[in-house]
Amino acid sequence: MTFYITKRAFLAFGTALALALSGCTEQGDDAASGEQAEPGTQSISALIAGQDDLAIIGSLLSDSGLGDTFDGLAAYTVFAPTDAALGNLPDDFTGEAARPALVAMLREHVMPGYVTVDDITRAVEEGGGSVEMRTMGEGTLTFRAKGDNLVVSGGSGESAAIVQSEMLGGNGVVIPVDAVLKDFDPEA
Repeated sequence: MTFYITKRAFLAFGTALALALSGCTEQGDDAASGEQAEPGTQSISALIAGQDDLAIIGSLLSDSGLGDTFDGLAAYTVFAPTDAALGNLPDDFTGEAARPALVAMLREHVMPGYVTVDDITRAVEEGGGSVEMRTMGEGTLTFRAKGDNLVVSGGSGESAAIVQSEMLGGNGVVIPVDAVLKDFDPEA
């Protein structure tokens, strides 16, 4: 006897299995042992939108068109400047004429892939105290340990500290930082 499984039946079985297994986690044990939380199901855009102190970066991502990218399936890690950090941007960072410079600035705050603070910390330790990682723009971010904290520097030397716990989503990680990692240049 031969059985043929259609693509639809296979996907339905996979979905049912995933739903059944999702109820089998022991959330309390992970939190008590200090292990990293499991990723949520929200998109990067939704994670940012849910934070009061990330309202400006949420608006900038939406205005630049990058917000749609962060609603997709590809994984990214976003170093999101807080509202206090973005409060120092010049008045001319919005509008259609400034859009290319805005997108360039924002892309320097994004790395491809799902990278957690623990991943970065391990890389810094293995890298002898610092490590560089490529951004979605044309630059790199340099990470180093400063006491028990991580400090991230942009290609032009701007530095920021991680100021809140990371937020793990279904398609990436949001890590709030206390400074802008690339200067906004409307002439760029």
